[in-house]
Amino acid sequence: MSLIRSTIISSALSILLLGGNSSAASEPKVDEATAKLAAAATPMKAIALENLYGGKTWKWKTGGGFFSTEDKEFSAWSHKGSAWSYGEGRWFATDSGKLCLRALWSSKEGGSGAVTCFLHREKDGVIYQKPNLGGSWYVFRHNPVQKGDEALKLIKGDQVTGELSRLKKRQR
Repeated sequence: MSLIRSTIISSALSILLLGGNSSAASEPKVDEATAKLAAAATPMKAIALENLYGGKTWKWKTGGGFFSTEDKEFSAWSHKGSAWSYGEGRWFATDSGKLCLRALWSSKEGGSGAVTCFLHREKDGVIYQKPNLGGSWYVFRHNPVQKGDEALKLIKGDQVTGELSRLKKRQR
């Protein structure tokens, strides 16, 4: 596979993944005040991120991703119109507040590896999140939790494997 095609597929799969997440909730309010609050917050520790995501499915408007606690395996799928993809790999968290998904993404066009990371900061129970590359800080979870918080889309258990298996069969 050519470098250009690989880059295009990787970018397209990242857009499906991130687009599914960001459009899952009503458009987060991005403002200067939120950015300042996030800057004043402390990066979350790896153990806190592992507790927040581990054993849960992050539901997106067009799919979802499951963060297994067993060997930190990550599996996900996204389907929008005739475009679909699925990813399998691993996830990890750092003490600098970074949560990363390293996966091989497959679609009808082929496959490519991608690493997608999100930064997390916390202060007084409020969690701020933003994509590692680009994007703006937004409140991931208020304290107390509010309707519409993205954190409410972290559902206990694996809600990915069934659709992932269906997409894998479709690819064959």
